[in-house]
Amino acid sequence: MTQPTDPRDRGFTLVELMATVTVLTIVLGIAISGWVQWTRANAQEGTAEQVQAALRATQQRAVTEGRSLCVMFTDADYQLFSGRCADDDRTALQEPVALDGQGTHLLDPAFTTDDDGTLPGVTFSSRGTATAGTVTVVRDDSDREIVIHVEGLTGRVSRR
Repeated sequence: MTQPTDPRDRGFTLVELMATVTVLTIVLGIAISGWVQWTRANAQEGTAEQVQAALRATQQRAVTEGRSLCVMFTDADYQLFSGRCADDDRTALQEPVALDGQGTHLLDPAFTTDDDGTLPGVTFSSRGTATAGTVTVVRDDSDREIVIHVEGLTGRVSRR
């Protein structure tokens, strides 16, 4: 036979509640630290996609408009110009575009010139060809590098 229970005996003890809160705190701490790393890696991927898309769009625009277009890079942004990157009389077509990813930046943009030098910008011609080179997307808290490569003959933009 079961004994009648006193209504005051229902519920959880303080020790049970403290143990549950402790376990939840540990699990949430692990989950949040993993989430922070994931968002930073995702920001780097997003920045690489942003730069790659801008380069592809510039190549398309150069062919469509029948003129050379240049994309110049700094460590925190890029800017579109009309004309070749090697020319001093190129005209800005837009204001500098800041990179989307927080904590990400561009490292060592280097594209060949006609005299075998390098510039921090790529020129797409009206035929779709480009000045070959690479630009690397990095983030502050990681050694991972995403290299965006532009082929000279075809103007193909790819990631490595």
